[in-house]
Amino acid sequence: MASFSSPVVSFALVCCLFADVAVGLLVQYGSTTVANGNFIPLSSTDSPPTIDIQGFRGNGTARLFSVVMADQRALVAPSKVYPYINYWIANIPAGTSGAVTASILEPYVAPSNTSHNIPYPSPSSARNHTYDFVLVPQRNPLVKPMDSRLVLSLADIIRQYHCGSPLETVSFTTSLH
Repeated sequence: MASFSSPVVSFALVCCLFADVAVGLLVQYGSTTVANGNFIPLSSTDSPPTIDIQGFRGNGTARLFSVVMADQRALVAPSKVYPYINYWIANIPAGTSGAVTASILEPYVAPSNTSHNIPYPSPSSARNHTYDFVLVPQRNPLVKPMDSRLVLSLADIIRQYHCGSPLETVSFTTSLH
């Protein structure tokens, strides 16, 4: 009779178990996939992206997730850098697979429209910006929109809304000129 105590079999079993709980975040503008470090033309970001998630497994408890899009260096002041929340999709249920159609906590603001909402101090601060999509677990359903999209820090606003640590982040850069 075969023994399952060998290191190779144990490692394979552990890998299979972790594969079931892996979380994947796929963000696309049309046919262009957001991947860390890639450049996406500004004109491609006028409409909201499609966001697909993979690997959410229900574990018997009601678990929810959010995807937050932020420009973490939207406004650079003399002593502080302020992030801007461009998009927040909340209340994505565990077990979700495919395109996200959950609650919109903050409607999409395209990078081209960000300058209408932020008083950039100089033209150079409005050139290239990086936009992060952050996947976070939620403790409770979210319903209250934010008071302001310009925040002190992304980590603070995520904590304020009782969300957990980021599970995955993907980002892209675009030129606002």
